[in-house]
Amino acid sequence: MKSSQNCKRKDLTAAYAAAIGGMLVLLGMAAPAEPAWADTTTPQYQPWTGAAAQQMKNLIAELKAKIAAAEQAQAASPDFLADLKALVAKYEALQAAATGSTATGPAAGTVVFSDTFADGDYLTNPTWKVSAGSFTVDPVGFNPGLVTKIRPQQLNINTVLGQILQPQGSNQTGSTQSDYASIYSPVKIPNAFALKVALTSKDKQGALNLGIYQGASGTTLYRMVYQPGAAPGLAIQKVTPQGVTTLGADNAIVNLEDGQPHDLVLSRDAAGSMTLTLDGQTAATAKDTSIAGDMTGLLLINSGGAYWIREVKVIAN
Repeated sequence: MKSSQNCKRKDLTAAYAAAIGGMLVLLGMAAPAEPAWADTTTPQYQPWTGAAAQQMKNLIAELKAKIAAAEQAQAASPDFLADLKALVAKYEALQAAATGSTATGPAAGTVVFSDTFADGDYLTNPTWKVSAGSFTVDPVGFNPGLVTKIRPQQLNINTVLGQILQPQGSNQTGSTQSDYASIYSPVKIPNAFALKVALTSKDKQGALNLGIYQGASGTTLYRMVYQPGAAPGLAIQKVTPQGVTTLGADNAIVNLEDGQPHDLVLSRDAAGSMTLTLDGQTAATAKDTSIAGDMTGLLLINSGGAYWIREVKVIAN
């Protein structure tokens, strides 16, 4: 069995090496060096690069398929796969620049996800999936929205990130107990986005994590974190299988437990610049480009508070 796995890893590595080499060759074909004897006269005809461009497109698609297969089979290091994804994104951008093509993703300002929970349901339209704890929906009253309450625990939420999208002893109705509550919604989200969450908080206990994840496990994401009555009160974090990095933070103590709704927005542009705002005021800024490519969905984790999520919206930037 071990020998079979080793062979699979060798085959994948060889495929990646061949694909990357092909990229370099194709780039050389698409942009040949100018001969030393060439004059400055504008030529009547330009080199035809259509075949090379199409080959590059096919090669990128094949490499992305290989990466997805390796990720599904856990046949390669997550670090190695992350580096390959970044490389693919780089060459996709180079190809787009060389051919003058535009991105195929949603235009800036497009709403790619929205839920106010006004229908009294989180199971459909859009679909949310509970992986731990309990969630209910209160569509009316002074505090409407998705309700999550969890008894405060001595819990390091970073230790459970590797299984956050897998069931933790709960079902879709959240009928059993857990040390934390987590819920997610699979949806394709561009790498440049604005995540807006309107919420009401009642207890000065337990952090609330709200993020945009990538991959099947929920261990790679950008998120905003609110810690009631603690410092830093608000933070922008990057999460990878290697751990959690705080990219920017408001080191002051923030208390939102006034019975009023508050708006938290995490915005990220195409250059990797991120801003976290609270009720329209900037709380933290950061920049990071290490997570490339489209994101996979939304993730919410309550590690010990009582929250009413009134609205969740994601807009393409």
